[in-house]
Amino acid sequence: MYRTVSALAALAAAAPLMFSPALAADPVVIGAATASSGWMAPYDEGPVAAAQVAVAEINDAGGVLGRPIEFIHVDTKTDRAEGAKAAQSLVNEGAVMMIVSADFDMGGPAALVANQEGVLAFSTNGADIKLGNKAIGPYVFTMATEAAGAGALLADWAHQEMGWKTGYLLTDTALEYTKSLGAGFKAKWIETAGEDALLGEDSYQISDPSVAAQVSRLASLETAPDVIMLAGVTPAMPAVIRQIRAAGITAPIMGGVGFDGDEWRSALSAEALDAVYYGSYSSARGDDPRPAIAEFLERFKARNDGEPPASGGLAVSGYSAVYAWARAAERAGSVEPDAVMAELEKFDAEPLLVGPTTFTPDLHINTSRATLIVGYEGGEPTPLGYYDPAAGGYVEWWN
Repeated sequence: MYRTVSALAALAAAAPLMFSPALAADPVVIGAATASSGWMAPYDEGPVAAAQVAVAEINDAGGVLGRPIEFIHVDTKTDRAEGAKAAQSLVNEGAVMMIVSADFDMGGPAALVANQEGVLAFSTNGADIKLGNKAIGPYVFTMATEAAGAGALLADWAHQEMGWKTGYLLTDTALEYTKSLGAGFKAKWIETAGEDALLGEDSYQISDPSVAAQVSRLASLETAPDVIMLAGVTPAMPAVIRQIRAAGITAPIMGGVGFDGDEWRSALSAEALDAVYYGSYSSARGDDPRPAIAEFLERFKARNDGEPPASGGLAVSGYSAVYAWARAAERAGSVEPDAVMAELEKFDAEPLLVGPTTFTPDLHINTSRATLIVGYEGGEPTPLGYYDPAAGGYVEWWN
C-alpha cells in the first residue's frame, strides 16, 4: 500500500495494494522524505521506487510480523526546510521508519527530525560519515559505503589494478559527500602511490559548473596526470567533464556513485565519455555480473511499466533499506524503533542486495565494501568487476 502526502501532510489518492484477509488490518507505516524534484531527484527516485518494490514483495509474503506495510512518500523538493517538514508529516502519520535523501546536506534535516521523534531514519546511499557515526543521533543509519572509504577504494584500484602512477584531484566543495570522497582518495593515493604522485588539486562548487580557470591550471601542468579524480555529482559533473575534454585533456577521469545513472550521459559526446570510470553498488543496465541483480531488475521492471531504475545501480540501496528494517523487526519481534535498532546493530556482513552490510552500536555505516567498477568505451558503459582492496583485486563475493 502506498500513499503520497505533501510536506503539509495533505493526502493524495493512490491505488492500494491488494492484501490477503490476514493482512487487511493494522498496517505498520514507513515512508520516505526524499526528492521527486530538484537536483537530488535523480539520486532519490530510483532507491525510493526500489523501496516500494521491497514493500510489495514483503506484503505479498505476509508482511512484517503478520502486518502489512503502508508506504508513504513526501517530496522534499531538494530543499532542507521542506525535508524537515516532510519528515514531521511522516511522524504525524505514525511512521516507525523513514527513508531520507541520499545526501547528508539534503537528507540531514529530515533525519534530525526523525531522530528527535525516536523514529528510525535510513539514508539510501548518503555516504558522508555523519549519517552513520551518530552525529545526528542514534536512530540514523545509511546503506551507503562511507565516502572516504569509497574514495580510498578508487585510489587503490587506480594504482594497483590500472597501474596509474600520478593523479590530480578536483573536488566539489559544496557538499560533505564530495569533500569526504576527495579526502579519502587523496589520503590513500599519497599512501599508495607516494607524496609526489598527486600532481595537484583544485575545487569548484555545484552551483557554479564553470571551471575554465581550474581546467587552465590542470592543462598547464608540466606533466599530465595519469588519472583525474573528480569528486563531484550532477548536475555540475557532466559540465566539468565536458570542459576538461574540450581543453584537449584525455587523461582518464574517475568518480564515485555520483557518476551512476544514465540521465546525464546525453550531455557528453562518446569521445568525452571515453576513459571515464566510476564505482557503484551495482549496474541497472542488465550487465551486472551478480545473478541476484538481474533477478531484482526483472522484478523492478515488472512493477514499473518495464522501466529500469532511474538512479541506475544506486536503486539497490533503497530496496536493501526496507529489507534491512524488516529483517531486524522480525528478529526483534517488534516494529518499535528501539527494538529494531538493537537488531540492526547486530548485522555482521548481513547479505543484502546493496552488499554485505555491517552495523555496530557505534557505527551505522559501512566503511568499505566490494564496489562495482564501471568504465566507458565508445560512449558505452561496461562493468569491469567488483573490486575489493582487502582481497587485492576483483572478487566474486556472492559465490
